Amino acid sequence: MNKYFYGVWVASVLNLDFPSAPGIPVAQMKDELEDIIDTSKKSGLNAILFQVRPASDALYKSKLFPVSKYLTGTEGSELPEGFDPLDYMVTRCHEEGIELHAWLNPYRITLGSADKPNQDLSALSENHPARLHPEWVVAYPDGKLYFNPGIQAVRDLIVDGVREVVEGYDVDGIHFDDYFYPYPMRTEVDGVSTVIPYDDKKEYEESGCGMSLDDWRRDNVNKLIKQCYDAIHAIRDNCSFGISPFAIWRNKSDSCPEGMETNGLECYSALYADFTAWVDGGYIDYINPQIYWKFDTAVARFGVILDWYDKYMEGKNIGLYAGHGLYRCDAEGWEPDEIPNQIDYCKEKKNCNGSVFFGYSKLKENALGLREVIAKKA
Repeated sequence: MNKYFYGVWVASVLNLDFPSAPGIPVAQMKDELEDIIDTSKKSGLNAILFQVRPASDALYKSKLFPVSKYLTGTEGSELPEGFDPLDYMVTRCHEEGIELHAWLNPYRITLGSADKPNQDLSALSENHPARLHPEWVVAYPDGKLYFNPGIQAVRDLIVDGVREVVEGYDVDGIHFDDYFYPYPMRTEVDGVSTVIPYDDKKEYEESGCGMSLDDWRRDNVNKLIKQCYDAIHAIRDNCSFGISPFAIWRNKSDSCPEGMETNGLECYSALYADFTAWVDGGYIDYINPQIYWKFDTAVARFGVILDWYDKYMEGKNIGLYAGHGLYRCDAEGWEPDEIPNQIDYCKEKKNCNGSVFFGYSKLKENALGLREVIAKKA
């Protein structure tokens, strides 16, 4: 891990970064992609994490997932004029000396909210795997639909999707974000707050094998990660596999003295994402925790969390890239030097090999003049 990894997340979900709107002309799409590459290069970045499967759909040619509505406006339609954004980005990024990592969201099917749910399977395109296999789908009270991680056929679909990308495109990496099991929602009854259950009782009873529900769910995610890693490296060993989990593993407590000096949601117990299993098992190539807090955020301090990762990654031949909340850089309470100081802090750490910024829109608008600052620190 000699090269310092300096990247940016470019999101297609909800048309956050690309394309600017569904169904825009291909010429405009190309201009926007060129602008992303040019802005990244001028910012001193050497990697782009490009979201090409935001919600079980595709911004590339796929036999498994329908063309994304964020690209064309109509899910499952043809690629516009045959234009393939992933193919274009791989080619152009490599011409400019930039790595292109294909960012996939593994389990999310739809976007919605508790107030405005989006859970009508019949609204999906006819070739959508969720519509073809409704028994694979869980509707959660957050208004979204998810594939059920407890089903082996679901894991196989996701792995086949990863394999399709690595075989079809010369991507430098496959990247997963922080969404595994959904972020838990809570309800309050008689003054007592409880987590709303996730409906996987049937699958747990069939394949729990004596594990607790929590351990079984973590095992489901672990199996997926290992399957993906093995599939990627069986095809091309120079393609890396990285994940950007929610940064808090476990809070330090009497029952977990090795945890972090934090007091927030734990990806271990809330999302069932135990990234220590992936690192210790050697089935990721880099970890990119989303440390989207300030140095003085009481429940989760940037420096405290990065120190924990730096110590934990000692002796591991796996990259550690810090994720920075660039989207918060000009929010109330954030000082202009917060992000620059975070970058400097990362570079002081023995085992930190990079920084990745979320998201591209703040980089593009050059909030607080950070584009030039980031470039100078490259």
